[in-house]
Amino acid sequence: MKRYLSLDFLRGLSIFGMVFSSVIPFGVLPAWMYHIQNPPPLHRLDTSISGIGWVDLVFPVFIFCMGVAIPLAGRRKIERAGGRKISYYMVVGILERFVLLWLFSYLYVFLNFSTAEGWLAQLATLLGFVFLFPVFFVFPKGVDRDIKTIVRVGGFLLVTGTIIFGHFRFDEVLSLYRGGIIIFLLAFLYLWGSLIWYFTRDSHRNRLLIFAALLLFAAVTMPLELHTKLYAIEEIRWFFNIEYIYFLIILLPATYIGDLLHKKISELKDYDAVKMSGGNTGNVIILVLLSFIVVLVQMVLLYNRLHFFNFAFSLVSGMVVVWLTRTRLKIYLKEIQVAAFLSVMGSLVIFAEGSVSKVPCTISYCLITSSISIYLLVVADFLVYNLRNSFFVRIFAGAGSNPLMSYVAFGALVMPVFRLTGLIVIYQAAYPEGYPWVGVLRAAVVVLFTMAVVAKLSEKKIFWRA
Repeated sequence: MKRYLSLDFLRGLSIFGMVFSSVIPFGVLPAWMYHIQNPPPLHRLDTSISGIGWVDLVFPVFIFCMGVAIPLAGRRKIERAGGRKISYYMVVGILERFVLLWLFSYLYVFLNFSTAEGWLAQLATLLGFVFLFPVFFVFPKGVDRDIKTIVRVGGFLLVTGTIIFGHFRFDEVLSLYRGGIIIFLLAFLYLWGSLIWYFTRDSHRNRLLIFAALLLFAAVTMPLELHTKLYAIEEIRWFFNIEYIYFLIILLPATYIGDLLHKKISELKDYDAVKMSGGNTGNVIILVLLSFIVVLVQMVLLYNRLHFFNFAFSLVSGMVVVWLTRTRLKIYLKEIQVAAFLSVMGSLVIFAEGSVSKVPCTISYCLITSSISIYLLVVADFLVYNLRNSFFVRIFAGAGSNPLMSYVAFGALVMPVFRLTGLIVIYQAAYPEGYPWVGVLRAAVVVLFTMAVVAKLSEKKIFWRA
């Protein structure tokens, strides 16, 4: 089965958003350019602020993409299992990938010495990035297992040596509390999301029951602020945060979307929404435009905390898009039904919770961002189909198919190279006072360059996988 490029494209967009939002000028842009709860100019966390902005959307979209990918990859693994015990093969594979993702969450942090002074620190950071290749590189088919083992062990030795060197030479702190929280959270979600999907892969009803239990758990523990109390216990903070469980509210519906897509792709061999809709491009364009409008309007309403209007809009727009897909574009019917349902339910839950926010995570936040992610996937389908060979799609789909590398390449590859070559002077040059958007444009160009580099490596079949 071919890669589902629309998913890679959407994942690439979310990674771009994550990196871009972390390097834009701070304190000088409108509040909607930052996390809603970290407003300018001081960017101090204010959990009393309700709302969702575009920056608050990029991480849930990435979680959604992971959830969709779990059935797509899982079904292929089951097919390749052959005569082996499938349950053992799958569970061991899931645990192995979790451990490697957990390990990666520490390695990329411990190998980054770019904040230290001098060219040696930049060179060591660059070498650390290079040494991750033998550890996480995806070997072509046919490579002998012994060769793979030798390369992997060699990579671990090089990585370990570099970390030890950085610890003594640059005073790099090695601690269980210094792991990359985003990657570890994704590892946690992958572990439990994959296990739940695998054991409910033939029973959507059972998965729905687990999802309902998860909602009940969140509804009981969130008002008790259990996540805050547990997070205050330093001894367990490094490996567990109860909010990790809440994010499964995004992941589990995504696995159902992944099941739907796998069935379509495997049956038709070429997922082409226009052909599958009877060749009526007009209907597809209408749905894509409606999907984009739904996302845009709902984001504006949530940003401005117009919760009643948001609920009314979710209800009306949901009925319209469901009617459209039911009568003219059934290929997307089930996906759109899920999106509309999650949007309406999330908008309704806001009234019970009193707010929608990322920190602390609310049920409404998870449900609404899941819905938005589905609509964005529909938009991505249209863009990828019509612009498949464009530079725009190639960059984001290429980077999205190589997420681990894309996530760390800016800090571990591009910035060290800039500092070693002197290009950092241009990147950090002061922009004219009163024109902070120059800094935004500069950040966008550099992050796009980073993703283009990763996309080029992807085209050369050079991938990292945990």
